[in-house]
Amino acid sequence: MGGRTTLLVLTFSLTVLSIELGISHGCRETERKALIDFKRGLHDPSNRLSSWVGEDCCAWEGVGCSNISGHVIKLDLRNRRRMDLYEDCSRQEVYYLLDDDPGCNWAVRGDITPSLRSLQQLNRLDLSGNYFMHKPIPKFLGAFRRLTYLNLSGAGFVGRVPDQLGNLSTLQHLDLSYNFYLDDEGGGFFCLYLENTRWISMLTSLRHLNMTRVRFTNAANWLQDLNALPQIQEIELRGCDLGTFPRSLSHVNFTSLTTLDLRGNDINSTIPDWVFNITSLEFLYLGGNDLHGFFPVSVTKLTSLRALDLSGSVFQDGFMQVAPISNLCKLQILYLSQVPINDVLANLEMVFSGCLRNSMEELNLRGTQLSGSFPDWLGNIKNLKSLDLSFNSLYGSVPASIGNLSLLQHLVLYSNDLNGTISKGIGQLKSLVYLDLKSNSLSLSEDDLANLSNLKYLDISYNFIELNKSDDWIPPFRLQSLFMHFCQIGPTPQFPKWLRTQTTLRQLDLSSASIKDMFFDRLPSSLEYLDLRNNYLSGHLPPKILNMMPRLKYLYLSNNKITEVKDMILDGRPSSLEQLDLSYNSLHESQLVSLGNLSMLRSLNLGSNNLKGMLPEGIKWLKGLTYLYLYNNSLRLSEDDLANLPSLKYLVISYNSIYLNKSDDWIPPFQLNTLWMGFCQILPMPQFPKWLRTQTNLRELDLSNTGIKETIPNWLPSGLQYLDLSDNKITEDMLLFIKGSEIKYTTSKQLSIDTLIDLSDNYLSGNIPEELGNLHGLRSLNLSGNYLIGSIPTGNQLQTFTDPSIYTGNPYLCGPPLPINCTVNIAKAIEEEQNEDSSESRMETLWLYTSITLGFITGFWVICRSLLLRRTWRITYFRAIDNMIGKLYVVMVVTVAKYRRKL
Repeated sequence: MGGRTTLLVLTFSLTVLSIELGISHGCRETERKALIDFKRGLHDPSNRLSSWVGEDCCAWEGVGCSNISGHVIKLDLRNRRRMDLYEDCSRQEVYYLLDDDPGCNWAVRGDITPSLRSLQQLNRLDLSGNYFMHKPIPKFLGAFRRLTYLNLSGAGFVGRVPDQLGNLSTLQHLDLSYNFYLDDEGGGFFCLYLENTRWISMLTSLRHLNMTRVRFTNAANWLQDLNALPQIQEIELRGCDLGTFPRSLSHVNFTSLTTLDLRGNDINSTIPDWVFNITSLEFLYLGGNDLHGFFPVSVTKLTSLRALDLSGSVFQDGFMQVAPISNLCKLQILYLSQVPINDVLANLEMVFSGCLRNSMEELNLRGTQLSGSFPDWLGNIKNLKSLDLSFNSLYGSVPASIGNLSLLQHLVLYSNDLNGTISKGIGQLKSLVYLDLKSNSLSLSEDDLANLSNLKYLDISYNFIELNKSDDWIPPFRLQSLFMHFCQIGPTPQFPKWLRTQTTLRQLDLSSASIKDMFFDRLPSSLEYLDLRNNYLSGHLPPKILNMMPRLKYLYLSNNKITEVKDMILDGRPSSLEQLDLSYNSLHESQLVSLGNLSMLRSLNLGSNNLKGMLPEGIKWLKGLTYLYLYNNSLRLSEDDLANLPSLKYLVISYNSIYLNKSDDWIPPFQLNTLWMGFCQILPMPQFPKWLRTQTNLRELDLSNTGIKETIPNWLPSGLQYLDLSDNKITEDMLLFIKGSEIKYTTSKQLSIDTLIDLSDNYLSGNIPEELGNLHGLRSLNLSGNYLIGSIPTGNQLQTFTDPSIYTGNPYLCGPPLPINCTVNIAKAIEEEQNEDSSESRMETLWLYTSITLGFITGFWVICRSLLLRRTWRITYFRAIDNMIGKLYVVMVVTVAKYRRKL
């Protein structure tokens, strides 16, 4: 009996233990359903959630469960392929160089559904690098009381950060960075923002805080609230518009703080002393602000400091003020970019002669107003891996001692006055990966590069280059980027044949290099960016050029002598080309049919060619086209030509014949941001195109010199930031124009960028209204060549315009900045004009009466002379008079008789 009881107790205990230990047989059903519901609200273009099927959600990708309880404790859907969290995955705009992020193709998109509340045991949530449709962060995330890790960086969230996040008392890691996106249509930006920071002080377990690019609005107590975090180790508040740097802090509680990043906050003050009381600091980043005063000697207290960034600060007494840095023996990274040291580089030797010489790994002295020759002592900083001395006034040759920096990987000497060869110095840096020698007077040959076997990035633009002396030279490196803009490539400029060996090359710039030969068949197929502008390429592009370079996204061929573009892609293969610039060539429309095959094209520039007649058919069907430049041709464009371009935002068609007025009710399929139609012949009648009223996102409008005669309509888009109506025949009272349309700028929330108005050479009249001075975003104004009168308003924004030429051609305007005094000169001028007008009026009256008298005498004499000389005319004339008198007599008699009867 006793043994049986013992067995029962043991069995019961094991059962309870199993329950307590939670030996799990799969995830909880409620949590599985919650995840399925979350998945339904997402678009998954990369099919990353394909494993989210079946009963055991613990086996799904990105889902982690407790081995004990079976509860979901981790949801990790971060996009590991994102390269740039600044990129807005809602659209892939084309800007400059290779800035599209292919990781966006792997971003899940949609909403965070409230069903996730069921995951109450969640302790790790990572949704970074995805795209959640510019929606606010859900408030219910503050209900995950067990959460220790929350990462929503670069995930497409905007709006106010919810205070409910302050309920996450166990949170150790919070990252809301890089949820900041430009609004190309509205001219502003979308972002996350904070209106107070009180809730942050309640995150008592927090160790890592990253709110880079989260705007702090009305958050004056941010420092005090952060100081209340007892365990905080890293604070990153880069580009948060802090604006102020509290001068005092009664008690510094940052006893564990190792990283403080406050870069790019426009802080205008001296560096407060409390910063240097945080003796645990290892990384201090204060660059990109307006810090000033004396260099802080107290920096020597930070004996653990490994990185210091004071870029953009203005300290007194030049290099002598940075001398205390020499005592920071652990300092590895020093950024002093744009700090006006204003001295000879050789004098900085004393700063780097002590222990700093052995610890320094990254040194940035870009744009510090250094001068003199390149000193030998730089070669003694043996552990240096990165050196930037660009935008200074260094001259002479690079010394051989620089070759002692055997660990150097990154060297930037851009924009100095260096000359000579580099073989004995730079040519010995075998670890070099990145080399920028642009804008010097250096001479480079193949021998200078013979030892740079690890080189990946090379920019030698604006130098004398001789890299063609041997057709069979095989470089020791495999470049990814090569820039040789405006280089004199040897005595006979031609395509460097060794480039065919660069099979990993992605970016190539040979613009302005005087190259004449067509060499596309010798280019590596790996190219994504190719710039051949301003050369002497002539004739036709070789057929199937894009088949040779299937990855090519950006092709710039402007300002050459190309006459034909045909069959850029053959066999129906997909093309990756996104930007094509063929402006300033000699193209004809008949050779552009093949452009219709470029389905990925977003930007097309055909300006300044010989295009005539209708728009080439191939262009009309480029549905992804965002930028279209057709200026300075002889094209006749109609509404039908643009009917299939729904993505169009930038349209530049100046100097053409435009037929865009045939229908008053036409609604374009696009929303333009920029429209330039200056010097166009607008057919059938020069007037404001009525369809412009549908372009609510329009920011730039140029209708200059188009012959428009009508008044300015009041339906022009209120968000305009650039308006050019100069050289037309617009007749308008200036006050009516401002009150009728432009005054909308005063309340426009979109007026965040400069506004430019050009109304010169029209027929505007009246006074300049005071309301014009209320356009606080107004940065450029031209009212010359009109009929404006009176004094120029002196208040507000108009005071900033001191150039009198913007008012010339209005002889009766007065006041600053014009030299005409309103109280004297203008009154005299008006009086003179009135006297002149009165005199002119009297002369006109005299001439009128004189003309009438002479006309009567002449007419009377002609009739009398004719009757005297011709008897038959005389008889006919008097007979007609007698008949007329007789008829009048009969009519009069009959009328009188009728009247008497009525009486």
